[in-house]
Amino acid sequence: MYMSDTTSTDTLDFTGQVALITGAGRGLGREHALLLASRGCKVVVNDLGTAYDGSGAAEGRVADEVVQLIKAAGGDAVANYDSVEDGQRVVDAAIDAYGRLDIVVNNAGILTPEVWSELTLESWQKTLNINLTGVFSIMKAAWPIFVKQQYGRSIMTASPAMYGAGVAAYAASKAGIIGLSHSLQFEARKLKLDIKCNVLIPQAGTRMTQDFETSVNETRQALGKKATPSAPEEVLQRLSPDKVSAMVVWLAHPTCHAESSIFEAGGGYFAQLNWARSAPLFATEKEGINGAPLPENIRDGQQTLADFDHGDMPKSGDGTMGAPNALQRVYRHLKSD
Repeated sequence: MYMSDTTSTDTLDFTGQVALITGAGRGLGREHALLLASRGCKVVVNDLGTAYDGSGAAEGRVADEVVQLIKAAGGDAVANYDSVEDGQRVVDAAIDAYGRLDIVVNNAGILTPEVWSELTLESWQKTLNINLTGVFSIMKAAWPIFVKQQYGRSIMTASPAMYGAGVAAYAASKAGIIGLSHSLQFEARKLKLDIKCNVLIPQAGTRMTQDFETSVNETRQALGKKATPSAPEEVLQRLSPDKVSAMVVWLAHPTCHAESSIFEAGGGYFAQLNWARSAPLFATEKEGINGAPLPENIRDGQQTLADFDHGDMPKSGDGTMGAPNALQRVYRHLKSD
């Protein structure tokens, strides 16, 4: 579908709102901050400025650079250099600066270069501490504010790596974000509040991905292997971070009612993801099986398990955990003709 079929002339406005964006000194977070600020949103630009893998001292005051750009364009922003592992300090900085917090974009993350055979528990834990526990820490501090004002927008940044890539810790941390976001949406629904929690899967060439590629190639060359060719410049331009931010800004707007949803964005492409369940395969007394199902029943039902045309899409964030559950489905099956 072409965007021109449904494009409105109304501009999404954020006047009077405040957004906290973690990891906003470079890459995706920087573009999110600039676009939100251009629409009237006050922005807290959080970024430690460390290396892509979280190592080393801060490389300059990168958050200040973004703040300067926003102010030069007539916007309002402040910098924050606290770690997302200390979410209360980060959120307090937003309240101290602006007295409110409407939007949290959890964008900060690190990517360690170890493949599975090299991955240590220390590196695994370090990645989860920033990418998943850091999001927990930020949202734990922001949530009481959202609840008190009965309003909030949370966007969490996952990654295509969760589909499976040679960075197990990073992939696991990003997949965990989805469960966290959906669980927060359940909490908001229980309270019947206008709090929306969604997940973004960005596809972009960023400082993190470029530095990661450089590190991997240095390791390969040290082992006498060929370096992986870099993507052509035209591809990198197509996958520039600014081509992702429109989705973040939409999900952050008061008129956006999406919740417990997952969206992909990159290069001018946008899509929504859903859980998909195949057609049901039963192995009950109705099929002549009076005891526990056998592995052969599964083997012989492969065609059914591959049939998604006659399956359904479980919902998230409503507390039903993908209902109807297995027991409910079995009872319905036994009662059916």
